[in-house]
Amino acid sequence: MLIEILTRNMDKKPALLTFLAEQPGLCTRGNEIFVDGLQMTVGQSYIYITTRQWEWGEKIVPRLFSIVPHAYSSSYFEPVTDQKILVTAIARPLPEIMERLTLLEHLDLEAEELAGQFQVQWQSRDVAVSCPVSLMVQGGIATAKIKFTTHFRDAEHHCRQLLNKISLAEVLRVFTPEVTAPREEPLVGVLTISARKVVTPECCAEFLNHFQGQTLYLEQQDALRAFLDPAGHLTFRQTAQKIEAELYLEKPEVLTEKLHHQLTAMLGFTDLTLHRTIDKISLEPHTLIKNLGFTKDHRFHLFTRPGTFLASYNIKERQMSLAASVNLAEEGAVERVVQLYRAMENFTNRVLENI
Repeated sequence: MLIEILTRNMDKKPALLTFLAEQPGLCTRGNEIFVDGLQMTVGQSYIYITTRQWEWGEKIVPRLFSIVPHAYSSSYFEPVTDQKILVTAIARPLPEIMERLTLLEHLDLEAEELAGQFQVQWQSRDVAVSCPVSLMVQGGIATAKIKFTTHFRDAEHHCRQLLNKISLAEVLRVFTPEVTAPREEPLVGVLTISARKVVTPECCAEFLNHFQGQTLYLEQQDALRAFLDPAGHLTFRQTAQKIEAELYLEKPEVLTEKLHHQLTAMLGFTDLTLHRTIDKISLEPHTLIKNLGFTKDHRFHLFTRPGTFLASYNIKERQMSLAASVNLAEEGAVERVVQLYRAMENFTNRVLENI
């Protein structure tokens, strides 16, 4: 198998380099980076990645997506990517491939030739990503051209949830037996702390004028972003005659008493939301009820667990969601956020132990 991935989005270079720096066998030569089983070439206007291991493709493809505000509705987001993928691999028997094709363009069973198209799609509420594939098979070898298209829009955390579902292995499995193991391990999403609020231009200006950290203008998003931490930021976007402020944190320690005061007194934030999703997780009803404290909801596929935070599990979609809200006006709100964050982390570990 040979997987070739091309992107011209040079903004992905830092994230890819950071990811590869953590991998074993890293070495560099000019504009080429090597790790065990993968090679990345960085040009002036492109990034080209090659590998013979589908597991690398599974890790790289979601990292080449970005989440950006929708062009006609900046309060909603959509995942985008320009990556193009070419895969050459041993082909499955033609009858097995034909079952999945949406369009059969050429077929010659005696010559073992086939040409056609198929599509794989992933969805999270109102946002979706489709993967149309053009496939040719000749002499037992399959060649596939793969790209991605985005449909609709939704909140940022649903877009992030969608990226956790995207699987190159699911696409490859349609036409090659070289992908032997399904990706069945749970996909634990980032536990985020977020809030969104419409603020006045004066409040926005006051916050940025007194902010001590780094502030950048994001040209593609037409936004001003104040970086609170490498994994936390406050973003301001102007829509029509209003300014929308969006807080995003991945660590509760970033929410200091000083930041709490700025959010409430300066910008008027009233509450924060903690949220995490766990995808591709298989749990039986007796495990949910007896071991994890869930109860059967009146909705057929849903199990819920009330408490300090709400946990819900869709047994059909194999997806768990953890959510909580904190009123910033209540006494000890900062400590409350930290406590909830730790409780949700501990519960996540309990869930994973019961798989």
